Amino acid sequence: MRRTRIAAVIGGLLLAASVSAATWQEGNTYSAGTTVDYNGKTYTALVTHTAYVGANWNPASTPTLWKETGTSSSTPTPTTAPTTAPTATPVSTNAPTATPVITAKPTTAPTTAPTATPVSGVPAWSSSAVYNGGERVSYNGGVYEAKWWTQNNVPGADQWGPWKLISGTVATPTPTAVPTPTSVPTASPVPTVSPVPTATPVVTATPTPAPTATPCASNCPTLPKHAVVGYWHNFDNGSGVIRLKDVPDEYDIINVSFAEGDPWTKGKAVFTLDKLFNEADFLADIKLKQAAGKKVQVSLGGANGVIVLDSAAARDAFIASMGDIIAKYGFDGIDIDIENNLSIGAGEDFRNPTTPQVVNLVAGVKALKQRFGGSFSVTMAPEVAYVQGGYGVAGGIWGGYLGIIHGLRNELTMLHVQHYNTGGISGKDDKTYNQGTIDFQVAMTDMLLTGFNVGRDANKFFPPLRPDQVGIGLPSTAAAAPSGGYLSVADTQKALDCLMKLQNCGSYKPLVAQPDLRGVMTWSINWDKTSGYSFAKGHKAYLNTYPK
Repeated sequence: MRRTRIAAVIGGLLLAASVSAATWQEGNTYSAGTTVDYNGKTYTALVTHTAYVGANWNPASTPTLWKETGTSSSTPTPTTAPTTAPTATPVSTNAPTATPVITAKPTTAPTTAPTATPVSGVPAWSSSAVYNGGERVSYNGGVYEAKWWTQNNVPGADQWGPWKLISGTVATPTPTAVPTPTSVPTASPVPTVSPVPTATPVVTATPTPAPTATPCASNCPTLPKHAVVGYWHNFDNGSGVIRLKDVPDEYDIINVSFAEGDPWTKGKAVFTLDKLFNEADFLADIKLKQAAGKKVQVSLGGANGVIVLDSAAARDAFIASMGDIIAKYGFDGIDIDIENNLSIGAGEDFRNPTTPQVVNLVAGVKALKQRFGGSFSVTMAPEVAYVQGGYGVAGGIWGGYLGIIHGLRNELTMLHVQHYNTGGISGKDDKTYNQGTIDFQVAMTDMLLTGFNVGRDANKFFPPLRPDQVGIGLPSTAAAAPSGGYLSVADTQKALDCLMKLQNCGSYKPLVAQPDLRGVMTWSINWDKTSGYSFAKGHKAYLNTYPK
C-alpha cells in the first residue's frame, strides 16, 4: 500500500502534475482544459485525470480524456518514464488459460457418467471427507488429485476447482451421451446473460437498485455493524513500529502488511516477519487480539508487493502458499491490496474478465474462502483509478479491479478504496472531484452504493454493493499520504453524515441515506500512533453513535 520510498516516487510524479507541460508526459495530472502537444498535434483535456505510468493513456488513444484541437509546431517524442513502470507490462489478456467463466464445466462433464464406479486401489471420493493437496480419489471412473485443501467439492464439476483429473475419463460410456452439442454451446456461456439488466441505463434515477451480492446466511465473519479498519505494517517507514498487542481496541480489523510475491516462483506468496519482531510474541499477539473480538488479517500486495498470477500453475501456487501462511499464523482473513501487475484489456467486460491476473486471483480467493470456511473474511483496498476510475475509461489500470470485486462480491466482507495518493476523478455526475475534500468522499462512495456505468456504457452497469460491504479509506495523518488526500477527522465525519444521514453534505448529495455503511479504513495504525490514535478514537466514537 504505501511504503514511504515508493510513495515518495509516486508523490513526486503526482505533485509534478499540477504544472501544465507543453508536451504530454506519463505520470502527470492534467486539469480539464489543459492543452498539450503530442506527436505533432495539439490536444485539450476533457476531464481532470492522471496519466498513470504504464497505462499508455496518451492523447491520441484516449478520446474520452482528450480532444484533438490542432497541429503543433513541433513533433516531440513523448516521455514514457520507463524506469518506474512495473505496472506498465500488462498481463497477456489473450492467454488461452484465462477462461473467463470460473464456473464453466470441463469438456468431460461428470453429470453424464452412468455410475460412480470406483477405481481399484484408489479410495472413492466422499462429500464429507477433508482432502489435502496431493491426495487422490476415484470418482465416476476417473482418478483425481486434490490441488489444495478441499471438502464437498465434486471432482470434475469445475475446471477451476480443487481437483485435477489424473487418469481415466468421466464420460466413457455410450457415445450417445456426447453428440448433444446443444447442451454445451460453443458460444461464450455467460457474457450474453449479463447479471445486470440493460433496463437501468439512467443510474442517477435509480438510487437503490437491488444489490447482487448475497448476504451471508450462516457461519459469517463477525464484525460490529460499523467498523474501523487499520493497516499494521511490518516495517518502519518513518512512523515507527509497534507490537500488535498494543494496537488500540478501537480497531476492529487489523490488516497485517504485507504478504508479497516470491520473485523466483510465480504465484507463490511469502510473508516475512521483520527482524524487529519476535515470531512467538507475534503469534501470541494475534491470539490476544482475536480473543478480544478483533479480526487479524494478512494483507497481500502493497506498493512493493508484486505477485504474478498469469497461469493455472501460478494460481495453484498462490492458493497453496497463501493457505499455508494463513494456517500458520491463524489469520482470520485476507486483504487484497495489489497495486502492481494489474492491467486489463481496453474495454474488457468486468462480468466476463479475460485477464489471467484477474481470473486467477478470483479463483484463488474463492478457494481460500472454501478452505477456511464462512467466517473467513475478505477485504480489499484498491486505489481509486482501479475502481471508480473505470467510469470514465475502462482498460489498463482504469477499472482494473472491477472484475475482481464483481467476481468476489458474494465473498466480499468490505471494500475500502484508497481515497488518497490520487488526483481529481469524475463522479457519475461527470463532475470532477478532488481528493482531500468532503465531496470526494461522498461522490466516490456513492458510486459503489448505487452502481455506475463502466466506460459510461449503459450496457456495462457495475451493480451496487451492499452498504455493509463499503467503507472509506483515508490516511490517518498527512504524513501517511505524501501525494495528498488527507482529510481531518471532523470533515471525514461530515462526509459520513452526508452518506449515512444526508446531513452536512457539500455540493454532492446522494439521493438516499445509507445508515448501514460499514465504516472507515486508514493507512496506517503506525501513523495513527503519531497523532495519539486520533483517527481510530475519533471515528470509533462517532460510529458508536449509530445503532448497533
